[in-house]
Amino acid sequence: GGGVPPAQQQLYYRGPVLSHFDGRNWTATPFTPWGRQANNPPVEALEPGPGLEYEVTLEPHRQRWLLTLEATPQPPVLAQRSVRPSGQAQWMSPQPITEVLRYQAQAILRFRYGEQLTAQEQAQLRQLPAGSNPRALAMGHQLRQAPGQDEQALIAAALCHLPTGGYTYPLTPGVYPSDTADAFWFDIQRGFCEHIASAFAVLMRSAGIPARIVTGYQGGERNAVDGLWTVRQSDAHAWAEVWIAERGWVRVDPTGAVAPGRVGAFERLSIPQGAIASAVGNVIGAN
Repeated sequence: GGGVPPAQQQLYYRGPVLSHFDGRNWTATPFTPWGRQANNPPVEALEPGPGLEYEVTLEPHRQRWLLTLEATPQPPVLAQRSVRPSGQAQWMSPQPITEVLRYQAQAILRFRYGEQLTAQEQAQLRQLPAGSNPRALAMGHQLRQAPGQDEQALIAAALCHLPTGGYTYPLTPGVYPSDTADAFWFDIQRGFCEHIASAFAVLMRSAGIPARIVTGYQGGERNAVDGLWTVRQSDAHAWAEVWIAERGWVRVDPTGAVAPGRVGAFERLSIPQGAIASAVGNVIGAN
């Protein structure tokens, strides 16, 4: 878009949402079947003025979701193709994307959304498998029981633990055992963004806060000549969303607490890992 370009650390491109956790792996929330109606949660802008207008050139990735900036409340404009909301703040194509696709959209970079969540939905997003990650569960209970600890203070305390607890973002994190959150918090203490986001989301659920993982891309590289941003597979990323009453869904990127250089800079993943690779597939580039 025109005007002042956004800061790199503001650019979160939203892909599949992972809300089902079996103790080791997160899996994507199923998209609403095409024939049924799904509505994305309403988005409220937190600052006045027009949104950021942008255009995406999306390489074929053989999945149905479109790559859009958080948050893109109105459907992207495509030629000869309809799009529908996924119900999870994304936009979907009726068919898998098998050719280069170009579309225009408008993003709100500071926003609030998802304030309406039923008690049943909240309970589902707090669920953890029985017997899994017992030390993370105890850690979450301990955070919850701290005096004067509301949700925002609890989240802040968990984030503060990351840069002070010796956690690192390595080139190779090693093999994780079945209790992945326990392994990150207490044993291995290193991991890629997906390990960090997963361990953080498990900790939040252990403390009674609804939480899930969002996969997608963060940052990119801006060409100073034409102003275009290129987003590559090496920009694949995972972050957490937590739900707070009267605020809705709040993005929390715990990787930034462990490795600030991974968020909003040019430090790259060599390849997308595990949950990210299975969720986002192969989006080679977007401008």
